[in-house]
Amino acid sequence: MLKYTSLKEKDLAYLTFILRNGMVTARQIMLEFCEPNIHRVYRRLRKLEDKKFVRHERIAHKVGVYLGTLEARKLTNVSVTVPTKASIYTMQHDLLITDLILYYQFQAQKNGLEFKYRTEREIRYAMIGTGDNQSKLKAYNAKRDRIPDAVFFFKSAEGNVTTTWVELELNKKERKRYDEKFSLFEELLSSKKASDQPYAYDQVIYFADDVKIHNAVNEAKDRLVNANKISVKKIPHVILEDRWEEVLPGGSDGKERGSG
Repeated sequence: MLKYTSLKEKDLAYLTFILRNGMVTARQIMLEFCEPNIHRVYRRLRKLEDKKFVRHERIAHKVGVYLGTLEARKLTNVSVTVPTKASIYTMQHDLLITDLILYYQFQAQKNGLEFKYRTEREIRYAMIGTGDNQSKLKAYNAKRDRIPDAVFFFKSAEGNVTTTWVELELNKKERKRYDEKFSLFEELLSSKKASDQPYAYDQVIYFADDVKIHNAVNEAKDRLVNANKISVKKIPHVILEDRWEEVLPGGSDGKERGSG
């Protein structure tokens, strides 16, 4: 237990996970912290909500998500942007990114490898910094295409780290948008590290379920020198079908854990 506060280490861990990912479900928290059941998660979240560190929103009358507050950021000192609201699109996008993080985290644990990540909110905060809301919004709009949805760090058994720019594509964009994006990738994958980037990237992975998006990505990358460093993958069925028992370390079936 932390001295001088009623919060525990697990409370701070919950808040850090929520803040880093923007918005999460109780189910995702349960998976991240290997909690034995969903009720334990809800109890802790209610305590954090009562203290104004977490707020709960229900999107489209169905999906309940938890968001961190500015008070939580002050408490934990986590360097992230804090969302003010959750739309259906941002909710779907953010939750799927967190699912991908959990998926690769569990895969790495099962295979005895190391996996780390940085979220879009962490990267955005580092690239845009502080200031009033208007100046931050202006800086974000100028750099938004240069901010990945996430960065994955895959460490091999030999100790080599592959730094991966991650894009989650839910809707197909116009050809012009792909050409602009892929000219950026050509630049990033050809240099050691761009001046406005926190990392040097070894590869780019697009995640998408729509065949039209796969075709658009493959067409756009084929015109590049670094085409072999860009790939497009289906979102793993484990995520879409909620079959986490297939990747959970220790073979837990996860069924009694419920859903958030």
